[in-house]
Amino acid sequence: MLPDLALRLEEGVRFLSIFFLEIFEMNATTQTNHFNLHTSGIGYLNRVRWVQPKQAGRKAQPFLACSVSALRGNAESPDYTYLDLRVSGQEASELVEKCMEDVDQNRKVVISFKVGDIYPHMYEREVKVDGRKTGEKEMACLIKGRLLLINTITIDGERVYSRQAEDEASPQDGQPASSKEFEGFPVDESQQEPEADEAPPAAAEAPPVQRRQEVPTMQKARPSFSRSPKGVREPVAA
Repeated sequence: MLPDLALRLEEGVRFLSIFFLEIFEMNATTQTNHFNLHTSGIGYLNRVRWVQPKQAGRKAQPFLACSVSALRGNAESPDYTYLDLRVSGQEASELVEKCMEDVDQNRKVVISFKVGDIYPHMYEREVKVDGRKTGEKEMACLIKGRLLLINTITIDGERVYSRQAEDEASPQDGQPASSKEFEGFPVDESQQEPEADEAPPAAAEAPPVQRRQEVPTMQKARPSFSRSPKGVREPVAA
């Protein structure tokens, strides 16, 4: 009887070993099926809008999009890299929506952010001289991706939001130590984000439509950084 029991235990251990080995291999395969490309930085938030996709079905739901003029180079005279982003996740969506009114009112909205899955997008635009169309065409490029995370929001030099992460990012990781760091950044009006008619959306998107037709009722009721119950903008805790 004892030899039979020992044999069964040995077979059971062998079966469990094979079972867990298969699970491990499955997880390892799943984890290597997707590569994350994350980029963090600081930039001006622009063109917050809702976009209605062209295709039907599950992917036809309107989504929130925005543009970011990301700063790079010398802080006294920075250059800009333009990002056209789809907002991903509830937290980032709520924060961007709360900035919508400030962006529409041409306030300086500066965010420190993390984006993912970036790729270049080529498009054709009209050549302009001193703001006037010349009738000529040229190729231009911007970077598309997904806005994953917002660490801080500063509006007209006032810090209104700071995200308290489990492991707080250092200033070099895209999270400035003080809102005063934004006050000296120049805004080159000639280097602003391409206009809506100059930067067509990707093939999966349609031009933005009227916001009132796209935003659900529950989203319209969300608060704005511009409006607080007391009538004065107050810093928002994370």
